Amino acid sequence: MSEAKNDLKHIAVLAFPFATHAAPLFSLIRRLSTMAPQAKFSFFSTRESNNKIFSNQGRIESIKPYNVNDGLPEDYMISFANPHERVEYFLKAVPGNFKQAMEVAVQVIGREITCIISDAFFWFGADIALELHVPWVPLWTAGPRPLLLHLETDLVRQKMGGDGVPEDRTMDFLPGFSEIRAADIPKELLYEDAKPGIPAMLYKMGKMLPRAAAGVLSSWEKLDPDVVNQLQSRLHNFLEVGPLVLTSPDPFMSDPQCCLEWLDKQKRGSVLYVCFGSMIMPPPHELAELAEALEECDSPFLCSSKNFEALLEVVTK
Repeated sequence: MSEAKNDLKHIAVLAFPFATHAAPLFSLIRRLSTMAPQAKFSFFSTRESNNKIFSNQGRIESIKPYNVNDGLPEDYMISFANPHERVEYFLKAVPGNFKQAMEVAVQVIGREITCIISDAFFWFGADIALELHVPWVPLWTAGPRPLLLHLETDLVRQKMGGDGVPEDRTMDFLPGFSEIRAADIPKELLYEDAKPGIPAMLYKMGKMLPRAAAGVLSSWEKLDPDVVNQLQSRLHNFLEVGPLVLTSPDPFMSDPQCCLEWLDKQKRGSVLYVCFGSMIMPPPHELAELAEALEECDSPFLCSSKNFEALLEVVTK
């Protein structure tokens, strides 16, 4: 019995509980659990996030969810003016909230943690793994290009930052980025005095990722080979396992707008897809610029928006 306990792998999974980050991480863990029956996975996220992920999954013996503190004050009211506020509160609670929940999981499983898999956002995964003398494996859920930019933030700031840099200067110092201008780069990436919260988190992530035992990307090599080659030279055991399909609670896809039927009638490769994610909506002036660009290119497009009414109001003005 003791030998079986020693052979048990206890893997801590640290999920970023906002937007769609937790879902692809769970998809990866569910696949791993079927391939590693000797492993137990402790899945850490906020109560709200875990409820969304696990409510329609049924019981999975090898994956157990644990709730971590979301960092919100007891009397917190949602701020629509600052959609990042909840993220900022949460980031103030890390990594202590995860460490506390991990201690509980160790007691429940009866086995020390042997590996940490986390969202790549969680730079502190490297420090916790070092403390526990275990490997850290971060998952980057977006594409390879933004990941390379975050890894090379200091170089980008050196070449493209500063008030005297022309907006049309291109990033010809990075393979595959020669057509990207200074004006196309998020300001948070260019300036060292970036605000705390998400910009600081991404900068720390770029510094810590080279310490990972393996880097996992939800993509595939042939999608962007030049950039992937750069990532492979910067990260240990760079693995592409995607695309990770989000789990859906419904056995049949709901399509009340008949988008799929409309897509079938369009020419192959002719449709543009516009999506802003599930957390934020761009400001009205950016939406207006997007609408003008869509009108000018005169291509059919699909738009997925959390607040479609607000988007429609701007686009139709």
